[in-house]
Amino acid sequence: MRRILLVTFAAVAALTMGLKAQDVSFDSLYKDLPQPVAAAPAAAPVAAAPQGQAAPAAEREWLVLVFINGVNDLGILGFANKSINDMEKIGSTDRVAVVVEYGIMGQDGSDARNLQFQRGSKTIYVTRDNDTGRITSLPFYASNDGDMGSAANLVRFVKRAARRYPARHTAVVIWNHGAGRLGIAYDDVTKNHMEIDQLGRALGQVRQFLGRKLDIFATDACLMQMAGVAYEFKDSAEVVVGSEEVIPGDSYPYDAFLGPLAANPGMNAEQLGALMVDAYAAYYSGDNITLSALRTSALPGFVGRLNNWVEAVRADPKAFKAAASRAAAVATQNFSMKDSKDLYDYLGNVNDMLAKSPGVKAAGADLRDYIEGALIIKDSASPSLPNAHGLAIYIPALRYNSANYEKLLFSRDSLWDDFLREAMQARLDPNL
Repeated sequence: MRRILLVTFAAVAALTMGLKAQDVSFDSLYKDLPQPVAAAPAAAPVAAAPQGQAAPAAEREWLVLVFINGVNDLGILGFANKSINDMEKIGSTDRVAVVVEYGIMGQDGSDARNLQFQRGSKTIYVTRDNDTGRITSLPFYASNDGDMGSAANLVRFVKRAARRYPARHTAVVIWNHGAGRLGIAYDDVTKNHMEIDQLGRALGQVRQFLGRKLDIFATDACLMQMAGVAYEFKDSAEVVVGSEEVIPGDSYPYDAFLGPLAANPGMNAEQLGALMVDAYAAYYSGDNITLSALRTSALPGFVGRLNNWVEAVRADPKAFKAAASRAAAVATQNFSMKDSKDLYDYLGNVNDMLAKSPGVKAAGADLRDYIEGALIIKDSASPSLPNAHGLAIYIPALRYNSANYEKLLFSRDSLWDDFLREAMQARLDPNL
């Protein structure tokens, strides 16, 4: 989820009365589907395709793909259009292609109280313009069956764009509401969304199609940077960018990182991931935000160290009592989804509760060092969230959701689910 959660149609009507029809219109945006033209960014000019000619088929350095699911309140309130307009401040170049899959609910243009529902999706090649009030980039594909809650639709989008705009490096962003381990990309018309295991399989198909990992997989959606979520993508992306906390409705500041990327398209995945974190932190300097980029090649080592910690805790009854206690969970930095807690902070709180237990303390310190030094490339959090360190983990209060959590690869390879079941059982003791 984003900070914009549920709105009634009455509230939507009141909120959208002040929006211009062209800002939120969908079907009236496009009539024909010609081949788009590449354009250079304003801040750092790059050679572009001549006006009136087709975008070059030569391999670019980067292909940035953004799957914008605005088929909900985020589209109605104009945030989807705002993100595309931000991208249009930079546009595509002959070295960086920016392509959007765009599905939206918006106004029909005749009356602010009449809402226009999704009739599919459009694939847009983003070109530069100076018009922040409307989308001028042209689509090259349209479909009436575009379910924006479908992982299969995401795969088709990536394949369609990658065939048309081949590149050495590929970044994929999913833009929508997020709910951590529970899923992402909620389509209010089809009532579908992508569960984490479904999304993991979809990104596996993308990797097979590309013949390599995605360079970056990012979630422009709330609460997604969790251990169990990121681990699902370890074989499909080099870098995973996401937030432990909510993401405001304005979303990522796309122009703030697309501009530097257009100026320096030779940057690698880790450099772009760090740039995204820095740009986001600068844009939301006064908000309660987090964002981090993590290195997926470090995830197996992370799980190995997490398992060492669980085994050490299990072997030490006093340490297990501390780790399973309500006190340790309550003291830990949590986020808008209360059972999502910062792992680095939790490990520190457990260690602080132990008088002895040298084995558990050493395992906890080793895991914290690994998170900070090897797993996290870059993280940023507002001063109001001083105990957020870039990676959350599932720590329920009383009830463990095995049906959801044990579908994940993280539950297959780690001992964390075993620890949670044992901790929930122990918490039935009123003295714990």
